[in-house]
Amino acid sequence: MSTPPVFPSTPDAAAAHRGRASGLLAALLLTVMAPVAMAQDADPAWKFSGDLRGGYFASEHTARDGSESDTDALQARLRVALQRGFGDHWTFRTRAAGRFSSEQDDMNVYLRGYAPTDGGTRFGDITLDEAYLGYAAPDNGYKLRIGRFQTGFSLAGVASKGLDRVDSPNVDVTWTDGVHLEVPVANGWRGHAIAQYRDRHTVARNPLDFSSSDSRTSVFLGLENNQPLGPITQRMVSLSWLPSSLANQGGTESPRQDYLSIDARVSASWPLRDDGLRLATGLEVGYAPNTPRGSVVGTGQTGDSDGLAWQMSVNLHDIAPGHSVGLVHGRVDAGWLMSPDFRPNDTLTELAYQWRFNPDTSLEARFREREEIEIPSSAQRARVDRDIYVRVTHRF
Repeated sequence: MSTPPVFPSTPDAAAAHRGRASGLLAALLLTVMAPVAMAQDADPAWKFSGDLRGGYFASEHTARDGSESDTDALQARLRVALQRGFGDHWTFRTRAAGRFSSEQDDMNVYLRGYAPTDGGTRFGDITLDEAYLGYAAPDNGYKLRIGRFQTGFSLAGVASKGLDRVDSPNVDVTWTDGVHLEVPVANGWRGHAIAQYRDRHTVARNPLDFSSSDSRTSVFLGLENNQPLGPITQRMVSLSWLPSSLANQGGTESPRQDYLSIDARVSASWPLRDDGLRLATGLEVGYAPNTPRGSVVGTGQTGDSDGLAWQMSVNLHDIAPGHSVGLVHGRVDAGWLMSPDFRPNDTLTELAYQWRFNPDTSLEARFREREEIEIPSSAQRARVDRDIYVRVTHRF
């Protein structure tokens, strides 16, 4: 096993990273926040909020032929939102989001219906990741959002991750365009119905493809309960349907099939000491019944690829006030194409630490290893990736 990635070895290298980071971040702050200040001066009814996340990220890659490579950079994400309520329980909200890296080449500002990569925007991109009209009924009744918004259904934990629907994890910038209806059901259960529109140029996990006009609108249905039931703190089942979006045989001329995924997650928590220390565990399992062929996703399997995915999480919260650690381990078959946190055909093990200074500011660090599951017979070995980060998140 090779050594984990390390920090830049010389002061000059580190100083160069910091210099590029400072200049680009200053430009990003000016570009995004100037319109916010103008809007607040013009009408104080607009409410301003946002968050800034940044830190040091390094990775090390071992390819199938045994060759090795590594990268490191300072990275950041800035999101600035304006929100205004009007009428009875209506809200309009918009947010600009930018990604930044000491290794980026330039800056781009745009507004379009798709992101340029399957992980969202590129470093140096600034766009709107929220622009929606929302309604919230009184007494925690039904809720409605129409436009561009964020969705996220993750397994609770220090290193919170999801198998099916998580927008903008880590320092990524992604979004959902469509309609989200949330309704109370009974006994703490709430239903979610999301109709999402995807532009024909949308990039997704291969071989998902949205060039067909029949694939543009997908559906997510979920049933969620976050009210405690004994030690159980989280329960959810969900279904995603992406019609005519799976190029099962690969290529632009491949016939398209529907892609369906089913997911369930549960978490529980137990106090260990009177001073707040508690143990929290969780399990999430997903299954895709219709999957691409192994030859299309590069596993070397004959016939269709497997479609099972699962993750488990073990966490110790408040070991000391504000300090928590968590361990996540998961396995995702090549036919599971839904998660931004887990690559298809990988096992993942991640150790995470969090120090929450106050409700608005925290420091997180992680070490993660990912390894291929199925490889073709021509490959010398499985691909392995190891990465670390140390980042700070502040909300304002």
